[in-house]
Amino acid sequence: MEDATWKKDETPYLIFECAKCKQYLYVKATQKGKKCLRCGRTHTVSTIINTGEFVNGITAAVEMVKKRQDEFGKKELGHTPEFRAFGDFTVAVKKLKDIAVNGDESSEDTTRQFRKMLFEISAMYKKFPIYIIEVMADNYGIPASELKNLAKNFQKQGILIRLDDYSYTVKMK
Repeated sequence: MEDATWKKDETPYLIFECAKCKQYLYVKATQKGKKCLRCGRTHTVSTIINTGEFVNGITAAVEMVKKRQDEFGKKELGHTPEFRAFGDFTVAVKKLKDIAVNGDESSEDTTRQFRKMLFEISAMYKKFPIYIIEVMADNYGIPASELKNLAKNFQKQGILIRLDDYSYTVKMK
């Protein structure tokens, strides 16, 4: 039987700054060139080998690039830059416009949104746990305070059906 052991990555990587946009990059020392992911400029490794620093392993290379970018951001902006996008941390396949921003949301609109959400869930899953509803409700702008009542009303109407294994299914009329 073959012994399974972890092998530490000792590949040398060069960490350098793009001459055009100042983005920090890493490249294997054995590569001929590297194209900047930000501005597209191509760098020849043999010409930049003396401008950067070497680290061993991809993990160390990624961490060093993050550290250098953080230092650059603090120097230029005065604080650590925020790189997350507006759409980060969403779970739903489709995200409807944020209804909560409107403020004057009626219970009729909330009920309509809940119905749309259940329709989308039923298209993705035949049966599902309750937490799927809870997670998707946020993406549909349904307040958590109204979620329990909506679920109860839709169960009474026979649209949301609780199964024996405590999962749910949707029966659209």
